[in-house]
Amino acid sequence: MRWFMKRSHLFVLLLCISAGWVLMTVSAEVEQNTRAANPETSCELDHNIVGQDVLVSSQKHQPLQLAQKQTTASEIQIIQPFYPPLTRSEETIQKELNTKTKADFPHVPLSEVMDFFQNQHGINIYLDALALKQDGLTVEEPVNVSLSGISLKSAFDIILRPIGLDYVIDQEVLKITTIEEANRILKVRIYPVADLGNSPEEFQALENVIRNTCLPSSATRQKTYPVDDLVIGGSRKSTRKSKVQYSSRSISVVPQCQALVVNETDRVHFKITELLSQLRQVSKAQKGQSSEVE
Repeated sequence: MRWFMKRSHLFVLLLCISAGWVLMTVSAEVEQNTRAANPETSCELDHNIVGQDVLVSSQKHQPLQLAQKQTTASEIQIIQPFYPPLTRSEETIQKELNTKTKADFPHVPLSEVMDFFQNQHGINIYLDALALKQDGLTVEEPVNVSLSGISLKSAFDIILRPIGLDYVIDQEVLKITTIEEANRILKVRIYPVADLGNSPEEFQALENVIRNTCLPSSATRQKTYPVDDLVIGGSRKSTRKSKVQYSSRSISVVPQCQALVVNETDRVHFKITELLSQLRQVSKAQKGQSSEVE
């Protein structure tokens, strides 16, 4: 009896294995027939599988691509025209100086004109009344101009220069003062120029270009002041004159840092920044032309 039961179990096991094999064979044949009858559906299924593989592969490489993008962004942020970088207030003033403006001033006092520009451009403008007074001027100097479609800095030149005034970015405000006082306010800036030269001789040539095109002439640098003005308690009525040169102004090339160190006025720095920008545009254009020829 036991022997008979063992043979029955063995027979059932073999029967199950046979049935499973038959089902697998039938399923394979059905799938093959389905692919043959509907090739488009088959392609879609294969495409989905490939798409899943690509998605997994892209997810694996995504962190590397993200890191590369972040590195590129940080490199772009490092590149700037000079050091130290401008503060947020100084950046805003620089931007507004290059913004177009429009105004009509029929014999309007200077103080009201500056109030108008301050409100129109959203920047702080300070009138140096003390410096104006020393030059025999007041904040009520009449302005009679009509302006349209020009930058704010050009508008200031048209309004201020004929009166003997100038503007300078000082203490994070736009200060309106005398030309003489503006020439006394110097700033040290470091200009990276590694992309504009490869040797000390080339950097020296760049320095010479800046001296010849951006710096004021020696005659302009040399001003005449009353001798008593240089002494504490001196009389303002003195007529004795003495020539005093701004010896602190300077421009020097530092080959080991591939940089220019400049101690100059705002106007000179404006010119240097513009000149270096134009030189870089010329260099980029020439490299583009060379690659096209090749």
